[in-house]
Amino acid sequence: MQKKGYCHIYYGDGKGKTSILNGMTIRALGYQWKVKYLRFLKNRISGEMLFFQKLADPNLEVINYYSSNTKFFWEMNDDEKIILRQEMRVGFEDLKKLSQDPTIDLIIVDELLGCIYNGLITEAELIEVIANKSPSIEMAFSGHHITDNLINAVDLVSHVQATKHYFYQKVPARKGIEF
Repeated sequence: MQKKGYCHIYYGDGKGKTSILNGMTIRALGYQWKVKYLRFLKNRISGEMLFFQKLADPNLEVINYYSSNTKFFWEMNDDEKIILRQEMRVGFEDLKKLSQDPTIDLIIVDELLGCIYNGLITEAELIEVIANKSPSIEMAFSGHHITDNLINAVDLVSHVQATKHYFYQKVPARKGIEF
C-alpha cells in the first residue's frame, strides 16, 4: 500500500489512454496491489479484458457498469440514454464508496470523463470524490475531454493527442491492436 496516493488523468483524442490504464493495472498487480478497475461507457470484448479474466488475480476486480447495449452515446435514443444514465450513476456511487476503502491501492476508472461530457455525472461530483478519497489510494481516470477545474483537482495530467491515425481513413478497430 502506498503512503500517499495521487490522482491521474489521461485524456485526449489519441489512441492509448486505456492502454495506459491497463499498463498501470499490470504494474500494480506485479507488486500485489489491490486494484479495482471500473469501466464506464465501454463494454465490448477486448483482448485486455480477456487477459484479465484469464489471469484470475484475486487482487483485481474489473467492474463493468454499461450493460444495456453496445452503442456509443451519440448513437442512442432518449430512452437508451436514460438507462445508460442509471447504469453510470450506479458506477459512480460505487466509485464514491471504493474511494473511501483504505485497503484498495489503485482505482482505475476508464472513460469516466465521457460521463461528465455527456451530462451523466457532474464535474463537481468527481472533484468531490478526488478531494475526499482515502489518502493512500492512487486513482487514474481516462476520457476525451477535460476542464481546467479537473486539471486543478488532480496531480498528473497527460494529454494523449492523435497526430495521425488510420481510423480517419475508415480503417475499423482491429482485434488484438485496438481491442
